[in-house]
Amino acid sequence: MKDKITKTFEIQKYITSGLSWASKISILLLFIFMFIGHLNPARFSSRMDSGTSIVKSAFYFRGYVAPLLEAEKAGVNAGESTDEAEADSESYDDFYSNFAAMVENSAAADSSDLVFDDFDENAKAKKIKANSFAAEWNAFKGRHLQIAQALEDGRKDSIFTFIAIFICIIGVYLACGSNKIRKIGNIVICAGSVLTIFSMTTYAAAQASFASALDSLDVAAINPNGAGTFITFSVIALLLALALIFVEKAELAEDGSKVKSALNVQPFQITYRLLALLLFVLLFIPGANPARISLNISRNVSLFTAGFSYGTYTQNMERLFIRGWLPESVMVAAFISSLVACLGIIACGAGSCMSVGNSKLKRYAHITILAGSAASFASMFGLLHAYNLLTSSENVAKIEPLEPHTVPLFCVLLAFIFVCALVAFIKSPAPEKGEKCHIEAPLQLFLMLLPFLLLVFIFSYLPLWGWRYAFFDYNAGDTLSMDKWVGLKWFKAPFENAATRSDILRVLRNTLVMSGLGIATSWLPMIFAIFLSEIKNTQARKVIQTLTTIPNFISWVLVYAIAFCIFGTEGFISSLMVNSGIWEKGVNMLMGEHLIWVKMWLWGTWKGLGWSAIMYIAAISGIDQQLYEAATVDGAGRFQKIWHITIPELFPTYIVLLILSVSNILSNGMDQYLVFKNPTNKNPIEVLDLYVYQLSFGQTSNSNIPFSTVVSMFKSLVSVILLFITNKISKWVRGSSIF
Repeated sequence: MKDKITKTFEIQKYITSGLSWASKISILLLFIFMFIGHLNPARFSSRMDSGTSIVKSAFYFRGYVAPLLEAEKAGVNAGESTDEAEADSESYDDFYSNFAAMVENSAAADSSDLVFDDFDENAKAKKIKANSFAAEWNAFKGRHLQIAQALEDGRKDSIFTFIAIFICIIGVYLACGSNKIRKIGNIVICAGSVLTIFSMTTYAAAQASFASALDSLDVAAINPNGAGTFITFSVIALLLALALIFVEKAELAEDGSKVKSALNVQPFQITYRLLALLLFVLLFIPGANPARISLNISRNVSLFTAGFSYGTYTQNMERLFIRGWLPESVMVAAFISSLVACLGIIACGAGSCMSVGNSKLKRYAHITILAGSAASFASMFGLLHAYNLLTSSENVAKIEPLEPHTVPLFCVLLAFIFVCALVAFIKSPAPEKGEKCHIEAPLQLFLMLLPFLLLVFIFSYLPLWGWRYAFFDYNAGDTLSMDKWVGLKWFKAPFENAATRSDILRVLRNTLVMSGLGIATSWLPMIFAIFLSEIKNTQARKVIQTLTTIPNFISWVLVYAIAFCIFGTEGFISSLMVNSGIWEKGVNMLMGEHLIWVKMWLWGTWKGLGWSAIMYIAAISGIDQQLYEAATVDGAGRFQKIWHITIPELFPTYIVLLILSVSNILSNGMDQYLVFKNPTNKNPIEVLDLYVYQLSFGQTSNSNIPFSTVVSMFKSLVSVILLFITNKISKWVRGSSIF
């Protein structure tokens, strides 16, 4: 009976935990939806940017209504230009006489005036004063009162939605507490969910008012999207929270007493750590750069680059500075704001790492995070001010301002980090007197590893975002847009084009043969390491190891130069043979297809043999010497010790390296084959990596980046599959594997 009751309690505990996690996930999705423009019910017009999210429409009103203000200006300017055109046409009796006069004036004009007519050597950039957006909005409101009121209602509704979802998030954190605090948290979630559902019903009235008044403005209305999505997940969160209120039981201690109600500070710490990590990653993503406030700034510039390299940040704006169209002080202010934002985010990351320590280190960590998030938050307003100055310039057409659409995202994330750090600072216990900063050993090792994990993510996993090029008709320098979407066109190309299929089969043959030669002789470094370890003369062993390791650090360009000096037409061998009378003239032994695969294998083996043996040498030094002593007592000779002790001890290392070699069978490098390639050996030397390189960068006129991306994707997927297959085979055969 007791076991049955215990099992019932465990089942109830699992059910409660599942409901709790489902509730938290649904609210997390609601929070994410606030940053997705396509799900914004306050986006009333197709003129509004598709990236206009609820957060942007709530806290960045200027960016929310700017497209409509620009649409009105465009309509007015278009009308004025039409009137001027009509007046000009009436002032001439004949269009052709007007055209002839233009040609005569152009011929008489000095060419230098035509080129530099807008340049003044003494011109100075005037100080820009930001226009009052309030005055501009009031003027628009006076001309289109109903539209303006509908937009203001949309903003109020967005703020209301944000507050409602924020209430749900507060409930999530309270629900992580114990007993009464947890129940209060679920009640707060219910309240926030109801408010979110109610807020969705208010957008329809604002949209209807907006649509009914569009006769005075040349824009098209659209039905608000996303309301159904928000309502669905809000209802789910509401039902789950209600179930938890009635299902959850009071938390008891081991002695059966009721646990004291308390707020758990751990979720706040986890939150600011995750958000700090997210912001750190966003530093290196150009598409998320809030400092790109002009189209003249390269789209490949990230916030990190904008904050630490002023020259790169403004390299395309020097003409604006020289001609006096833009004061450089505006971009200096944007650069300083970017620098402060980067330093603040880095401080948040450093504080998050410090927060895993003891109480005293946590106190310093929270102070660091509070200062860093506050500084970064303030820097976002500096970037907005710089953008407002650009839009207020007289030369706005030449400056081409670009709205920093990710500023609301950074502001909200930084605000969450600040609040979570503040709560953790208040709730964390004060450090004891005389306590020293300390981090436990396992966490120290993790923090030492963390920078390398981040670098691996940034340089190995983040570039996988480039796989999207495989689904577009993209040419170098173009901008990706959905009108260039082609779906699986480039995936079908090898099967539809006979020439492409033939090239891929040839390249795969070359790749597999050359990689196969390397795998078949992968035991050579192990044998070399064994014989090297058997050399008793220490000095001779060091000299041999050094001489065989150095080639690994020589670039393939220099290796080819050495090969050319030895095997070229006027190289050492040709000169020796000609001078000896054996050959009539020099022969270039680097040309031709004869034994090209073996030649490439020999060069690769010469270059990498010593380096590849280092791991085996380290493994040999770790073999228990008592095994050799016991073998000597039993009368074993040197080769018997190698065969029965050294090789079996090195075999696990060899198997691991063999598995990695098989998984990389399609990745045998490009540099070697690129430098040794010539017109006489082009076909058999072209491996997959070289083929991808030539598709992308070989000839600009014939570059095919989407197809080369498809080939790279295929190579990566095959490598992963081979890794798992060889690892599984190793587990079956030997009983051990890499993972």
